[in-house]
Amino acid sequence: MAVFLISGEESLISQELSTLVAQLVGEDDRMLIVEEFDASDSAFYIAAVADALGTLSMFSDRRIVVVRNVQHLDTAALAVFVEGLLVKVDSSEVVITSTGKVPKALSTVLKELGVNEIGASSGVGAKDRQNWVESHLVEAGVNCAPDAVRLILQWFGNDTNRLAGLIGTLNSAYGVGTKLSRDDVEVFLGQAGAVPPWDLTDAIDAGNTSLALTTLHRFLGSDNHPLTALTMLANRYSQMMRLDGHEIRSNSDAAQLLGVKDYPAQKLLEQYRVLGGDGVAQALSLLATADTDLRGAKDWEPELVMEVLIARLSRLGGSRSREKKTVSRRR
Repeated sequence: MAVFLISGEESLISQELSTLVAQLVGEDDRMLIVEEFDASDSAFYIAAVADALGTLSMFSDRRIVVVRNVQHLDTAALAVFVEGLLVKVDSSEVVITSTGKVPKALSTVLKELGVNEIGASSGVGAKDRQNWVESHLVEAGVNCAPDAVRLILQWFGNDTNRLAGLIGTLNSAYGVGTKLSRDDVEVFLGQAGAVPPWDLTDAIDAGNTSLALTTLHRFLGSDNHPLTALTMLANRYSQMMRLDGHEIRSNSDAAQLLGVKDYPAQKLLEQYRVLGGDGVAQALSLLATADTDLRGAKDWEPELVMEVLIARLSRLGGSRSREKKTVSRRR
């Protein structure tokens, strides 16, 4: 029988796990055929997992063994688990979840067994998350207009686990397959979810001041202190400044220099090339001024200090981008 590995973001793994186990159980009695173990639980006992993998069910002709959080297995437990997978009875189906890197010994045996891998991630960029939302809506039979999809994406922000509940509500209210408009969806949306930091930085990079300010308010409304936003932005522009004076030819070069992954390195390098060294220095000066203002140098509310900062950073990025486009056209 099949072996499944669900890996990715913790908030999304539970959704994928629930869906998969429900499909595997089908019309059978879940209580009779599903055994669940959690390696992060203090009461976890690896011998019980090995026993479940290696013995026939007393109540059914098959068994589904779920082992959560295998990234917590120590060396001894991992060895027992790997051996159990290799000698498991054919009637057992195994579902494994991991929020961290899967240990090499386990990864090797899973490949030998022909593991079915399921990614539980909404991606790192806006386009990735839009594709993730659209795919989940389609799979659930929710037929949304494009502007409704964009509204949902904006609504859940970084709280990806909210999508499953919304999908259930929409299908209950309208029925599977009904074409839904923005208005149809909006009436079921509650308070907006947390904003991922890159939504704010993307808006600033694009020079979209209105969107940047809207995103700032949502970010601060998610229990984030203005100093948190300031620190995040200061770190980002400081990383851009580290690129100054180096011969960076590719995203990989930038990633190696900054010690980050390729995608965030790409975003930093793109904006550095828009601003140039002088522009980054100007941005850091704006950030330093905002820092002193937040600490009492100016008698303004913290939100106002951040609004002014975000507007100035956004205009800086937008004006530099327009200048480069103008020079490019003249050439």
